Amino acid sequence: MLLTMIVDLDHLFANPIYQADRCSINFHPLHSYYAISVYIIMIFIRKPFNIIGIGLLLHMLTDFFDCLMHN
Repeated sequence: MLLTMIVDLDHLFANPIYQADRCSINFHPLHSYYAISVYIIMIFIRKPFNIIGIGLLLHMLTDFFDCLMHN
C-alpha cells in the first residue's frame, strides 16, 4: 500500500509544482473525480487491484482532509 504514494508524481506536472494552500483533489489528473471513481471500481476487482484501490482511496481521503484543514 505504500506504493500508492507514487500517485503524487502528478504534482510534478502542476504549475507551480508546490503551492502551500492548493487543494490537490480535482486539481491534479490522478487526484481528479474521474480517477477517484476508477479507484472505487478497483476495490471490487480481485487482488492485487483491490488492495491498490484501497490504498489509493485512503490517499485521496488524507488529501481531502488536508484540503479541509487549509480552508
